[in-house]
Amino acid sequence: MQHRDTTDPIAWARRVNRGWFVRGGLDQTTDAWLTHLEQSDPDRLLASCDIARALSRGPDRTLDPKPWFYAGLFSLATAVEARHYLTSHCFTAAAIPVLAQDAATAAFAAGLGPASRELLTRVSDAARDQARAHGYLEPRT
Repeated sequence: MQHRDTTDPIAWARRVNRGWFVRGGLDQTTDAWLTHLEQSDPDRLLASCDIARALSRGPDRTLDPKPWFYAGLFSLATAVEARHYLTSHCFTAAAIPVLAQDAATAAFAAGLGPASRELLTRVSDAARDQARAHGYLEPRT
């Protein structure tokens, strides 16, 4: 599903999140996350929405944009934030940079089938690269 871009990435992200059917209340969790960032770190909110837009366009527009979108929105979460907001959203948690080396997300990833594991790797790599490009992660050495 393609979504029209608006001039405001935050409004775009909220509209997209509210327009999708997702499992486990991820839409409500995401709404709470966006509100948290709006109140605590507006710069990180804007960067997260920019990353979500970039990732949801994805490398292949025939793919489901949801995993890319949600990984983008949460890509700049701290470990404490990620554990708070993504407790029941294992794929998104496993796809964000701060939990890349976490034992629980590694165990989740190990239990995925080959196609899902490859998708997770692609989404995770893209989220990390976008976070780095926005100045939130150290460059690779």
